[in-house]
Amino acid sequence: MAIISKEKQSVKANWPIQKIQQEMTRIIASKIITRLRFMENGNEAFIEKFEKISAEQVANAFKKSGVKTPLDLVEHMAERAANLFGAQVQYAGDARSATLFNEKPTVWLEAKKNANMNVKQEQLMHKHYENWQRDLASAFGFSAKVEITNNGDSSIVTFTKTA
Repeated sequence: MAIISKEKQSVKANWPIQKIQQEMTRIIASKIITRLRFMENGNEAFIEKFEKISAEQVANAFKKSGVKTPLDLVEHMAERAANLFGAQVQYAGDARSATLFNEKPTVWLEAKKNANMNVKQEQLMHKHYENWQRDLASAFGFSAKVEITNNGDSSIVTFTKTA
């Protein structure tokens, strides 16, 4: 029988970065799988509206962090993906047009594996990802060109100033 302590126990952050990245990846991957399940149950329009608002909120947070140009945006996105999720990502470009190369998107790969996605589900989620990137770009006044690569396991996203 376990002894229950009546005193509060303090917890200190002591996880190594790899464990933090694994947990973050797992959490966000589960959210992707949840969105997939909602869309499969006829709620695709709701999820698209939800994600448009999400993209706008992310854009506002990025703007508060100083993101103004396509290059700022891809640099910020790459740093987050690498640091939070351990993703392999690169970027290139300038203030007018910049590209994010998601070579090993750990969150996507985890979601795909955990959901045991079939081809139809992957295509649905690729469409969803493309729409989200376009909504993010639009919130900055940019356009986005999204290319799904490597059998659907990576992507190349180019953001370009529209004006």
